[in-house]
Amino acid sequence: MRLPRSVRRISILAVVLTAVAGLGSCTTPPPPQFPELTFTHLPQIALGVARIEIVDNFTPPSDPKHVESRMPVSPEVALRNWARDRLQATGVSGVAKFIINNAAVTETELARKTGLSGVFTTEQSHRYDAGVDVEVRLEGVPRVTQAFAKAAVNRSQTIPEDASINVREETWFNLTEQVMKDFDPQMSASIRKHLADFIR
Repeated sequence: MRLPRSVRRISILAVVLTAVAGLGSCTTPPPPQFPELTFTHLPQIALGVARIEIVDNFTPPSDPKHVESRMPVSPEVALRNWARDRLQATGVSGVAKFIINNAAVTETELARKTGLSGVFTTEQSHRYDAGVDVEVRLEGVPRVTQAFAKAAVNRSQTIPEDASINVREETWFNLTEQVMKDFDPQMSASIRKHLADFIR
């Protein structure tokens, strides 16, 4: 049976609109999904104190160069997860304070070529600098006046000038991940060296 011309036009239009919608969905990738950075796959460090306390002394400045609040997972959040997952209190008195002194990530715009050479060259446009500084300090432990371990890590990463917001967020996530990969062995070694008498 032959369909009326008006019905055929509507059918053709529906096919075209469906195809256009399909093309649009192919050219716009979905935003990336980032996992929570956890450390439960690593052995816990048991300390002879009654509790673990996280002390956050880092407050991101309002300076727009600071991008911590825009990151999928900031170093500050990852550090808190590390303390939660890796430190265990097994004593009856005292406290181990996990003190976050710094967890900054700043953005710096990089100089780029000008003129014709700059037009035909894809350059790195921004650099992100991450720095963390953390102490694990024991307080209220009998016969101990001072006992602490420290770790400080710095990492940098650049992105190209044509980077999409998705690429930028992936760069931020990878930067935090790399910072924590450096931080974990450094802090673990410092605890074992400087707080050896309190490891259970």
